[in-house]
Amino acid sequence: MKSNKGQALVEFVIILPITLILIFCVIDFGRIISLKSDLESKTNDITTFFQNGKTLEEINTMMDNKDVKVSIKVNGDYATITVSKKIKPITPGLSYIVDKVFDVETSRVIRNE
Repeated sequence: MKSNKGQALVEFVIILPITLILIFCVIDFGRIISLKSDLESKTNDITTFFQNGKTLEEINTMMDNKDVKVSIKVNGDYATITVSKKIKPITPGLSYIVDKVFDVETSRVIRNE
């Protein structure tokens, strides 16, 4: 009878990189969803501030976020409020497939009164 001692090690070496990449992808996906939720909350706050007559400069000082980009575009009767942030993935090798950073963005269109 032959010994099968090395078979488990070979299977482990084959499966380990695939498992690690899947785990990192799940972590990245969770980070993006969490950031999207945070940006949705900030967009709601900024919408409330804008409806109460605050300017973009006042909103930026109240929010005190250096890495979050806020833009407000007024087109006639409507205003578009956009909040975005860049996030760098931690998955090894993912930057070769997609861009080096993801731009997560939320926006609201409200009636400008």
